[in-house]
Amino acid sequence: MQETKGLIENSYNIRIMGIKPYRAGYILETTHGKKYIKACQYTKERVQFIHQAKTHLINHNFQQIDPYCLTVSKQPFVEADEGTYTMVNLIEGRECEFDDERDVIKAAEALALMHKASHGFTPRDNCYVPNSLGKLPGCFKKRLEEIRKLRRKAEKERNGFDYLFIENFDDFYKLGVLSLETLYCSKYGKLVEMTIREGMICHHDYSYQNILIRGDKTSVINFDYCNLELKIYDIVNMLRRRMRKCNWDIQKAKIILDVYRKIEPLEKDEMRVMKSMLQFPQKFWRVINRYYNSKRCWAQKNFISMIEEVISEKDAHLHFMDGFDKL
Repeated sequence: MQETKGLIENSYNIRIMGIKPYRAGYILETTHGKKYIKACQYTKERVQFIHQAKTHLINHNFQQIDPYCLTVSKQPFVEADEGTYTMVNLIEGRECEFDDERDVIKAAEALALMHKASHGFTPRDNCYVPNSLGKLPGCFKKRLEEIRKLRRKAEKERNGFDYLFIENFDDFYKLGVLSLETLYCSKYGKLVEMTIREGMICHHDYSYQNILIRGDKTSVINFDYCNLELKIYDIVNMLRRRMRKCNWDIQKAKIILDVYRKIEPLEKDEMRVMKSMLQFPQKFWRVINRYYNSKRCWAQKNFISMIEEVISEKDAHLHFMDGFDKL
């Protein structure tokens, strides 16, 4: 970063007095306040899409985000050291805690306000538009097939992790099949068409480290993974994280949904697709996929602990799904 200091100062017309590592980038002490700068792991066209999405949110009264600082040539990025960098004003605050109900309520409000401001977003042609709309059925089918294939692999290896996987395969696989059936019985295609027509910004990484709380202000940062997607993707992501902190307490889910629906309504069709997404054994698939398809840099006991945690949640998860239609 020291090597590119001069280029950054000239590009943004600032003077840098201090640099220190922070998260995946650096905090800069400048004549224009604290900045956060990082190297992009994606293209300039992707940066343009994110910039357009952030600008749309700000123009539609959702101000609590981290818009890109523009260079003197009005670009949301700077090229240096054969890489692309983006810079934002540093937003200070503590990370959201999903085991704290007050924080969860603030996060649900912020998400609803963000989605409300997202309506009508249409990216211009000079950017790369990430779009996962319509791909959910194919994604579920692929992951179910992966679970089946990995079961055959487990049959050959037969160690502690394999036995746990095989023993619980039927329950989780059936849950995945039920999830797919629920999705097929929903109006998922209609929701996809409506989202394409009306526009929507999905954050796609609505996790605790990207929700900063300072007093009464809740800010949403790091839109690196934002795309065009059903808004329920973000809601499901938040619900999963919260439910694992409270043993799938359905009343805790109701609090989140009630707070959200006061600001941004949810249709019955959206609730149906949400049910399908929450039914799918996502964490079970992720753990076994990482175990069999990664280089297993972690000790086997870590993976056993992870799958045991998933198994321990199974009954509470099933009970939660039994009551979901009443939410």
